Amino acid sequence: MTKQNKGGHLQGPRSSMKGAMDWIISEPMTDQQGKDRAYWIDEIAFLEARLNGSQGDIDSEDRAACEEALKAAKANLAASR
Repeated sequence: MTKQNKGGHLQGPRSSMKGAMDWIISEPMTDQQGKDRAYWIDEIAFLEARLNGSQGDIDSEDRAACEEALKAAKANLAASR
């Protein structure tokens, strides 16, 4: 069963990250700048957990999307300092 965690992210064995990752990657920079460090730290933790399999299986398409989103989240965290 797919459900949302407290950060609003979908989790579960059938949750597809591609749509969420596309949104994160394409989100306008002004929206990203409004997010604080805590947001990006949580986002990075979520994406790393997704990539290491602790939130269920991940297919190659979702893995690629997560890897791109993780790069973007790390860059946004660095920019928020």
